Amino acid sequence: MDDKSIYKEPEKMTCDPDLLRKNIENYEKTIKSLQLVIDSMPQRIFWKDQNGVYLGCNENFMREAGIENKADIVGKTDLDLARNKNDTNFYMASSRNIMNINDSKSHIIESQIRADGKQIWLDINKIPMRDPDGNIIGSIIIYEEITGRKEAESGSQHYREELEQLVAERTLHIDSVNNELKDQVDFLQKLIDAIPNPIYYKDTNRICMGCNCAFEEYMGEKRDYLIGKSVFDIIPKEKAKKHDKHDLEILNNPGCLQIEEEMLDKNGSRHYMLLNKATYTDASGQVTGFVGIVSDITDLKKTQNSLYKLSTENEALIRSISSFLIGVDSNGLITTWNKVAENIFGIEYEKVKGLPFTECGCLWEWKEINTGIRQCINSRKSVRVDDVVFTKTDGTSGFLGITLNPMFLEKPDQTGFLVMGADITSRKQMELQFVQASKLESIGQLAAGIAHEINTPIQYIGDNMLFLKDAYNDIGRLVGYFRQLIDAVKKGERTDDIVDHAEKAVKEIGMDYLAEEIPLAMQQTQEGVAQVAKIVRSMKDFSHPGEEAKSDVDINHALENVITVSRNEWKYVADIETAFGANLPMVFGHAGELNQVFLNIIVNAAHAVSDVVNKYPDKKGIISLLTRKKGDCVEITITDTGTGIPKNIRSRIFDPFFTTKEVGKGTGQGLAISHSIVVQKHSGSLSFDTEEGIGTTFIICLPFRNASET
Repeated sequence: MDDKSIYKEPEKMTCDPDLLRKNIENYEKTIKSLQLVIDSMPQRIFWKDQNGVYLGCNENFMREAGIENKADIVGKTDLDLARNKNDTNFYMASSRNIMNINDSKSHIIESQIRADGKQIWLDINKIPMRDPDGNIIGSIIIYEEITGRKEAESGSQHYREELEQLVAERTLHIDSVNNELKDQVDFLQKLIDAIPNPIYYKDTNRICMGCNCAFEEYMGEKRDYLIGKSVFDIIPKEKAKKHDKHDLEILNNPGCLQIEEEMLDKNGSRHYMLLNKATYTDASGQVTGFVGIVSDITDLKKTQNSLYKLSTENEALIRSISSFLIGVDSNGLITTWNKVAENIFGIEYEKVKGLPFTECGCLWEWKEINTGIRQCINSRKSVRVDDVVFTKTDGTSGFLGITLNPMFLEKPDQTGFLVMGADITSRKQMELQFVQASKLESIGQLAAGIAHEINTPIQYIGDNMLFLKDAYNDIGRLVGYFRQLIDAVKKGERTDDIVDHAEKAVKEIGMDYLAEEIPLAMQQTQEGVAQVAKIVRSMKDFSHPGEEAKSDVDINHALENVITVSRNEWKYVADIETAFGANLPMVFGHAGELNQVFLNIIVNAAHAVSDVVNKYPDKKGIISLLTRKKGDCVEITITDTGTGIPKNIRSRIFDPFFTTKEVGKGTGQGLAISHSIVVQKHSGSLSFDTEEGIGTTFIICLPFRNASET
């Protein structure tokens, strides 16, 4: 008899009826114990003869096969059982394969398609049954479903569910069967030896009654040494007390018990073990002992710890982000609301967690936010929403820069979104200050020319005023003679002398000349005053700080102001030609910033024309300005007859600080600022068409509709 058997063979054959009956009872008791152990196993176990006829099975396989009693399966084949075609083919193939091997095969991982179409994974152990001569007479197949474990290995978290199911399965009632005696004892022992988990079973006195090979290896002791001993006989006293306490607990509270403990192996490596204990009963329902199954859950623990660490790192990352972060699931409910969001909006996460996003209480421009969300979800791409006006916690207004990102969840049609942004109020103020400073810098550069433009009319206004002053004095002399003449006539005195003096004075002061020149001088003075007033108004409109909010802008009027302000830059080298469209729609934007764009381009045009005029001074260049409505935009074209832009720098002209001008004549910021104002702040476009030696045309397109209405 195999030294691993759990019963003791009689020393000799006997015909003594009492002794024979006693031996039979011992065999039956042993068989019942092993059968109870097999029935308590979570694995499905069955055995067949060479013809594929079932000889027996355990409780789990009986239920899966759909039969009411294990005895009903004896004598049947797979074709007789009520399984689907896939299951039938699977078990028949397993039986054929086992007949073709000479040794046991353990841990064969195979997949199977169930009747509901679901794919499951099985861990299969195949053992050939042999007669005393070593010939294969049948097969034993032990398998368990490991779909959960397979999913856990691929990053899934369903392994715990599998363990819970495993514990539930170990609460199954234990039945006994009467089968063959000696051979069946051997056979049942082989079954539990084929199970990879360490297994042992004890009686109600907590004495080890048997175990499998895996438990021998786990304990580092042979089965013969372990059987008949208590835990105090096997391990140190302190550890034994803890394990014995659990043994008493399961016996006092029959059912199942799960214990998790940490231990070091012989190499000093840390392992986490899960011990499942379940009581079993005899035919009368009395608890006669319990089974213990040990599982190494170290890998599962490592996975859990990794996931916890990752979760902690993600939370720390979210907390450390300087932008506010709001996560919304596919149902529109808030799932994330970081500390920055709490500070900016004055709303705590606990108050908005799980609420619909539209009810979060943020005081901002919801129309722009909702439009961006729809675009984000429909396009499944990031959407930028800039300059969103919101109310701060102190009641003042500010600006937010927001990026909306789609979040793809488990199903393709389930799309949430992530709102990420920051308070850009300070940046907006700095940008406004920068644009104003740039504008004032331009005005400073034009100051000398503007002073000259004002000085010319002021000079002839002054000259005309001096002329009118002298004329006034001369006419005053005549008025004196006229008064003397009137007085003399009234008194009846002689007037001959007075008339002679008056006639002489008329000739001296050139009265005919004054009568002709005084009206001209007054007209010229009025024109000079009007010209100065125009320059001053243009300067005022151009240099006045822009409003934070956009408003309607008259593009034609803005261009006229810029032409006036920049006159001294172009009047010596070019003539201005304008073709302004009539009834041009208003552009929704910032007037001051658009004035800056027009000035930068016109001054650049004047400098380009100047380079040509310096070479050919006999002919002035032309700068043409044209405006027209084009689709939903107002198009402004500014064309010069300058040198054109060389090919090697065309891709860089909108880069900050890039300039081809000599030091002191340009900073390289003009076109960069213009591009930013047109494209980023006004949702327009700024492009150019150029040809070396011919000139350049800049094309500006500005939408004339309010962005909130489209």
